[in-house]
Amino acid sequence: MKEDKITVMIVDDDIRSQQVLEYHLRSIPEIEILAIASGAGEAYRFLLETVPDLIFLDVEMPGKTGFDLVGEIRKLGINPSIIFQTAFDKYALEAIKHAAFDYLLKPIDKEELLLALAKFKASNHKHQFEDQVARLIRHIDPNRKIRLNSKKGFILVDPDDIYYCRAEWNYTDVHYGDNQKATLSMNLRKVQELLPERSFFRISRSTIINMKYLTEVSRLDHTCTLHIHGKNIHFPITREHIAELEERVG
Repeated sequence: MKEDKITVMIVDDDIRSQQVLEYHLRSIPEIEILAIASGAGEAYRFLLETVPDLIFLDVEMPGKTGFDLVGEIRKLGINPSIIFQTAFDKYALEAIKHAAFDYLLKPIDKEELLLALAKFKASNHKHQFEDQVARLIRHIDPNRKIRLNSKKGFILVDPDDIYYCRAEWNYTDVHYGDNQKATLSMNLRKVQELLPERSFFRISRSTIINMKYLTEVSRLDHTCTLHIHGKNIHFPITREHIAELEERVG
């Protein structure tokens, strides 16, 4: 960051949105706009030469999306801060929030923009970038293999192959694949952070299930049922979690 200046790049294929954001930014003395790109490819070429402090990045662009560009930025080994711009897209917002990136809803509001800039200045985003990108990629690509630390070392597993996880004190048993079980040297909260939020649901303090295998929920006896390898496995679930699960599945 230049002294008393925040250098920024705008990446948005919508010319009108570009113009609105540029207009607001140019009214803020400490902002210096280094580039305006209409797509991920153009932005990537600019980033090969110069790295701004902050990128205002549209999510929904033709060709490569804003999420695609984030993956390419990570490969470049640079760590600019990113504030996403998006229309109200539930899936995009869920991914952005999961990864703890900041965002602005279109059309851009000047007051919201100033709040986002204040948050940027108050925190050290650069030290968070790698973790944020990793969480974003896990969320938008739930079938990507993840690493889970076990007592012996670690396992690499496709989240889609995990049936359920059960906590045992500071350890967690993960049931996956062809009736396999691994005891992880991780508590359930840490495991939950690594799993795609859209696919997994915590039904109690001690159990997380893969929604893919859920077949039945009983309000009468407070149980839910997973169908795994031709067998039904029943788990206790609280009334509160039943209500939350019901809302989750629409």
